[in-house]
Amino acid sequence: MPARLPLAALRSAMEQASGTPATVTDHGAYVRVSVPMPQDADAYGALIAVVEQAASWGSSGDAGEVRVWATAPRDDES
Repeated sequence: MPARLPLAALRSAMEQASGTPATVTDHGAYVRVSVPMPQDADAYGALIAVVEQAASWGSSGDAGEVRVWATAPRDDES
């Protein structure tokens, strides 16, 4: 199993890949980091390469915006 990114590294890498600030939300045992899905193919590819290193990842749409998210366990937060 590949090494998983800790929260601070995950957030930073997602922001760099997407070129947008990340939103961090508390989900109990884990923390979710999300960014808007990039429209640029290169940025999208870079973002997917980052989130594949997370504990879990996916995408969701709300209010017309698709966001890519990834999680880190709460104990990785510090």
